[in-house]
Amino acid sequence: MVLNPANTTQEILICNTCLEHGPGIYEVIRRAFGVPLDEFCAGCFQPHHIEEQLKRFPEGHFVALDGEDVVGVAITMRTHHTPDEPPSKWLEAIGGPNMTNHEPDGNWLYGVEMAVLPAYQGRGIGTRLYEARFNLVKRLNLKGWYAGGILMGYHRYTDEMTVGQYAEKVIARELDDPTVTMQMRRGFEARRFIEDYDDEPLAGNGAIQIIWHNPDYKAD
Repeated sequence: MVLNPANTTQEILICNTCLEHGPGIYEVIRRAFGVPLDEFCAGCFQPHHIEEQLKRFPEGHFVALDGEDVVGVAITMRTHHTPDEPPSKWLEAIGGPNMTNHEPDGNWLYGVEMAVLPAYQGRGIGTRLYEARFNLVKRLNLKGWYAGGILMGYHRYTDEMTVGQYAEKVIARELDDPTVTMQMRRGFEARRFIEDYDDEPLAGNGAIQIIWHNPDYKAD
């Protein structure tokens, strides 16, 4: 499948994921993270993982569609584990690729995955996927939403500082990170460094815990 976004005239649709979107989600994640076409992406969600995730939390699963083609994805789960507790590594936090740690009555949203095809980046698709999740938090009256923001800009500073030092400078707004600084501009609080969060060499495997508090939350 080769998409040519420059020639498309139709609106990009943001909607909840369906089972048939599974293969497209795998492709979006693989391409967004730069896995070569001839390599299997072991760290990407496969269609059978998406099927299990949808059984658990269909309303927290979103895709961006150009016609019938998946060009973006955002995946979340609910949890009682609060951002004040010690953070876990990504795969441990979600309970593996089938997202078995989802808690149907959890009062926090956890950001599991987000990706947009490189050819479609810069068109506001990411913004709309963020808005879909902000709206979900408000609709479900959750306390907020948190995740691990991968430090995708660290590779530029590997000869100058450790990933932990880089994270502290990003939190202090002394350096801009292409992922975390963008999330901070969307209203997230960058709270603390998470060492060995996920296997991403460009980020030194590190992340920053980011938190968004629901301004409309009403306690029962």
